[in-house]
Amino acid sequence: MFHSNTEKLIATWRSHREGRRLPARTDLSPIDLGALLPQVFMLGREGDGEEVFRLSGGLMVDLHGRDLRGSSFYSLWSKLDRPQIASALARTRSGATPIVITADAMSERGDSMGVELTLAPLIGPSGEADRTIGLYQPISTVARLMGSNIKGLAVREVTTAEDYAPRPPLRLVVDNGRRVA
Repeated sequence: MFHSNTEKLIATWRSHREGRRLPARTDLSPIDLGALLPQVFMLGREGDGEEVFRLSGGLMVDLHGRDLRGSSFYSLWSKLDRPQIASALARTRSGATPIVITADAMSERGDSMGVELTLAPLIGPSGEADRTIGLYQPISTVARLMGSNIKGLAVREVTTAEDYAPRPPLRLVVDNGRRVA
């Protein structure tokens, strides 16, 4: 199961497809993302295949200790993980489905925390799938970093959104007069 915020971004992305293969970048409004905005980022594919941050939310800026706009998405990853990340981005565009990368975020002091990075392709101004909306979701406590900035990410697992079943809704059941969730 993915974090509920990850599921929310995937559901929002799907709701904007409206029968098309991919939603357009202009279809998404900040209002659609609400409380997720500090965790949202946008990537743009450059002509040389580089994925560059066009936007990065405040949580990412705080955790990495710098504004990521204009920097390479691949620079966050170890050199060994970069081909896997490039392959995952290509797969999300060709398959027209979001992917979730579960990773370890390592601090400058050697501490780490778990994160889910959701990547969902979008049609950019060129008419091509050259934009990616992302969500940077901590899945363990940020306090584990003890105030130290994140220096890099290491892949644990890459999953397409189609490979998981969303959480079933919580149901309230009565058992001998007791309410049980």
